[in-house]
Amino acid sequence: MKVKARKVGHSVTLTVPKQLLVEEGQEFEVQRKADGAIVFIPKHRNPFEGDWYNADLKQNEVLGDQEVLNSEWS
Repeated sequence: MKVKARKVGHSVTLTVPKQLLVEEGQEFEVQRKADGAIVFIPKHRNPFEGDWYNADLKQNEVLGDQEVLNSEWS
């Protein structure tokens, strides 16, 4: 797969092909290696930062009287 750098405003842009399934707004850390390779590493949300769990964490299923055991403990 080959992409070509192009100028957009005052920046140079590399287009990410649709096949790579990158979501709009996804953030990356960027590194330039000694051999000239440019590496994009997806940023992951810090689970201990912010108040994300109030919006993202949903518990919709109620198990009632069922007991759920981890196979290690049974």
